[in-house]
Amino acid sequence: MQVVVIGGGLAGLSTAWHLAPHATVRVFERGGAFGAEASAQNAGMIRRMGEDPYERALAVRTSERLADLPDDLAAFEPSTVTGAVLGLVTDPLHLHDAAAHLRARGVRVEALDRPAEVAPLLEGVDLQHAWYLPDERVADAHALVSGFEAGLNANEAHLHRGEAVVSVAVEAGRVVGVRTANGHYPADAVVLAAGAWSSGLAAGMGLDRPLVPLRRTLLQTASDPLAQGHPWTWLDDVGLYVRPESGGWLLSGCDEAIDYPTDAPSTGPVEAFPRALALDKIERFFPRLAGVDIRGGWTGLRTFAPDRRPMLGEDAELPGLWWAAGLGGFGVTCSLGVGEAVSGWMRGLEVPWLDRHAVRPGRRMMRRWSIRPMGDLHRSKLVRVGET
Repeated sequence: MQVVVIGGGLAGLSTAWHLAPHATVRVFERGGAFGAEASAQNAGMIRRMGEDPYERALAVRTSERLADLPDDLAAFEPSTVTGAVLGLVTDPLHLHDAAAHLRARGVRVEALDRPAEVAPLLEGVDLQHAWYLPDERVADAHALVSGFEAGLNANEAHLHRGEAVVSVAVEAGRVVGVRTANGHYPADAVVLAAGAWSSGLAAGMGLDRPLVPLRRTLLQTASDPLAQGHPWTWLDDVGLYVRPESGGWLLSGCDEAIDYPTDAPSTGPVEAFPRALALDKIERFFPRLAGVDIRGGWTGLRTFAPDRRPMLGEDAELPGLWWAAGLGGFGVTCSLGVGEAVSGWMRGLEVPWLDRHAVRPGRRMMRRWSIRPMGDLHRSKLVRVGET
């Protein structure tokens, strides 16, 4: 079987890595390096306690795989156990279903009566509820990308950097390959893992698959002794997270703004409003970090379907077209699970831990959906799909 994967981020590379021992694989990345777009723009937290049950299934599987990697990938040391605290400031009911789901799967989730004993950053913070997940991880996206690349090279995959796929070739109602500026590459199957560019490629094949890129801001602080050994901490309902990074903190106010990229790279500078939003939240909800010295930051894209659930599997309207897209802000969290699921389905294998019907690309989608400009669950904005 000849397989072309469009997109050299974590979703595409993971799918290609899983397939490479069993198929002839060719990966195309429009940028000059693999993993340089959304895969490099995230905070790296492996978060299993997400809102969506299918995202959680992918995250649990990814975490299991990270804990027991084959030697060749483990050699790159792609993740570290740090623990995590998730808290609620205003909403006493949010995430309780997620906690129950994880506990049913055997994941350690401990309710915290005194969260500051685990996360000193939360001293003096009044929370409705808090949980401690002692086994949560932080992943090194660059190490994961490097490990996938090494495995692909070992299996003699064809890796194309700086070569954008212009269109997917279709004949007699079936995908037969891709076209780039350098020519036509035949394939029995094409995997669309191009993140923010995926829906545009699909539109060129006459498919309406709404995927909306949302831009988010991350800030880096100066060194802070409090960050040493601190679990990453996320106040989910108000939209604020921090995690230790290089002696200081990496933080975000979880802002969302629709932004369709025209070209790579899609990383952008920090704008005044989301910077002020994040610092205002820090003052209100993490007073121990009030006045923190911001040393840098960036913005990156997180691409969602309107139901905030991934698009995975073969497209029922176009045989031979497979999807590994719409991972939102959970590309690192779900990377190994996505690659395992999509590659397994392509090989005709059962994937008992994920319902393929629920993540199918052609499912019905809302045309109006809510985004969270302020990062707050209860201060959303209703937009039309396709609105800029």
